[in-house]
Amino acid sequence: MRKIILVFCFYFLFLSSVDSSFAVSKSKEKEPVSQSATEPPIEIIKDGLNEFNNLSKHEKKSRLKEMKRVIKEFKAQKKAEGDINTNTLLLVLLALFIPPLAVYLHEGELNNRFWISVLLTILGLVLFQFGGVLFLGTLPGIIYALYIILSN
Repeated sequence: MRKIILVFCFYFLFLSSVDSSFAVSKSKEKEPVSQSATEPPIEIIKDGLNEFNNLSKHEKKSRLKEMKRVIKEFKAQKKAEGDINTNTLLLVLLALFIPPLAVYLHEGELNNRFWISVLLTILGLVLFQFGGVLFLGTLPGIIYALYIILSN
C-alpha cells in the first residue's frame, strides 16, 4: 500500500511541476514578435477582414464553405503523406517511459485523454507491480499513449 501511495504522490508532484510552456524558454523582457516568411503583413490581414465584413450574408456563407473545403483537403493531403516528424518520434520514445507526460505534451493541456493515461498507468502499476516487472505495470498506459500520439 505504501508503494501505491508513493507512486501516486510521485505522479502528482511531477505533473504539478510541469508547466505547459515547458519547451519554451521564458524571459523577463517582452521581445517584439517578428513575422515569419509565411505570415502575411498585418495590413493585408486587416484589409482582408474589412473586405470580408463588407460582404453579404450569402457571400460570407459561400466563402466560409470554400475555406472549410480547402482546410479539409489540406488535412487529407497531410494525412495521406504519412510523414513522421521528429516531435512524433520523441513523443513515442517518451511514451515508453512516462506515458502520461507524453500524452500531456502531445495534447498541450490537461484534458480527459491525459487523465485516462494517468489512471491506466497507475492501475497497471497497482495490478502488475507485485509481479516485479515495472514495464508490465506501465503497459496499459504505454498502449493508450501510443494510440493517442499515433492516431492524430
